[in-house]
Amino acid sequence: MNVNPGMRFAAILLLLGSYSICGAQSHDPNKPTPLAPGVNKGNVDNKENGPNYYYFYAGPGHVDLHYAFKGMGVFGNPLKQALSFDLYDEKNQLISHNAIVSVEKMETLLQPGDVDTRKRLVIRVISPDTVVRLGGYYEIEATGAVTFEGKASGTNVKPVDTALYHPGGPLTTPGVSLTTPTVSLYTPVGALTHVQETSKEVRLTLAADILFDFDRSTIRPDAKAALDRVAEIIGSKSQGTVRIEGFTDSKGAADYNLRLSNARAESVAHWMIERERLPGGTFTTRGFGATRFAAPNTKPGGGDDPTGRQKNRRVEIIIQKKN
Repeated sequence: MNVNPGMRFAAILLLLGSYSICGAQSHDPNKPTPLAPGVNKGNVDNKENGPNYYYFYAGPGHVDLHYAFKGMGVFGNPLKQALSFDLYDEKNQLISHNAIVSVEKMETLLQPGDVDTRKRLVIRVISPDTVVRLGGYYEIEATGAVTFEGKASGTNVKPVDTALYHPGGPLTTPGVSLTTPTVSLYTPVGALTHVQETSKEVRLTLAADILFDFDRSTIRPDAKAALDRVAEIIGSKSQGTVRIEGFTDSKGAADYNLRLSNARAESVAHWMIERERLPGGTFTTRGFGATRFAAPNTKPGGGDDPTGRQKNRRVEIIIQKKN
């Protein structure tokens, strides 16, 4: 088989192993790699090196976690890929689950928050298991009230040159965030992100990126706490039908998004019936795909808006209230 130079270069990069400012990547959750000031780079391969673990110290004060990911595709050909960045506290409790989807280019996200006292936090970087071997590059940068093995970075540490990915630009786009700055970084918010109540109904919004892995409809085990809370609200407020509706962003084929959103809505209903022991006749499910947006998928200038897309990937539960 003839392999062109671009394909050969992509294959070599995939097999090179890890590269990070702060040293080799650790695959042992009990011995994570310490983050270093600036941009920490690494490679991910879903078939060989498994999850990568890092740690740093945060607080007291405001902290910004910058994540970036560029999927390599297959032999240099673009393919939609996802990479998860999970943040844990000292008790191994999940604080946040962020998924970045990349198709050929570097995608970035910012996770801001506040930490009350100095804590040791761990970041797990993991690629979803797929039949095809996939890989890519990622970057992590922690700024603000953070320390790295006793060396404070503060807000004045400049990121390492990332011109390979963003010529002339920063690691992340200012203002892009997965959560509002008022949400505490150290307070787990789970998948239940919003509750809206009127005199007739309660509408619960759950983030699909926390409920499910990328491109899947099986509920993640760490979504249990949020779904337990949803079941409590249904039990205390519901009278009659509870509608469960699934939604996606605009990426991908419309018919596929419709099927995925419907499957995810059904998964939540099955969880409520089988795990929470709620009456099966209570629920109806429906997927709307990308037909109803909670936020724009693109910015006013036409550029992609990862924050808007994240808000659109959701499941909504509409509860008819008791009189």
